[in-house]
Amino acid sequence: MSFEIVKLSKEVFSGEQVEIPVFDPRVEGFGPMSEVKAAAIAKYAANDTDYVAINASIDGKQCYLVAKAGTAGSTSFEIPEGEYAKFVSKETDRTALDAFIGQSYGELSQSETVGIGGNFNLEDLRESSFTVYIPVQSKQ
Repeated sequence: MSFEIVKLSKEVFSGEQVEIPVFDPRVEGFGPMSEVKAAAIAKYAANDTDYVAINASIDGKQCYLVAKAGTAGSTSFEIPEGEYAKFVSKETDRTALDAFIGQSYGELSQSETVGIGGNFNLEDLRESSFTVYIPVQSKQ
């Protein structure tokens, strides 16, 4: 699995959020989380290609925010300017995408040059393929 480091500008996204229940992926797999995400996308995304989803800790809870750029929505989240690891997949199955995100974090944890730099990630469906951005920081 490969990734590239890219710089993202600060951007605010707003939309609707759902809470992801606590689960153990080693025991339950990603199914419980994938079901919550799929339901949120079905309910809040106007279509399949012009939204983002953000996995983040919001008010002490693990949440999934289905959003668009801008400030119109019940919940907003600001993606800070900085360096991000960009991972791309052609996969479309939700559970497989969540496994891909998990593998992306595993890849970063093994990197000699960068480490995870935040407690959120950005799933960008505005691009032609499923793209996940994970904030990183230099290990040097």
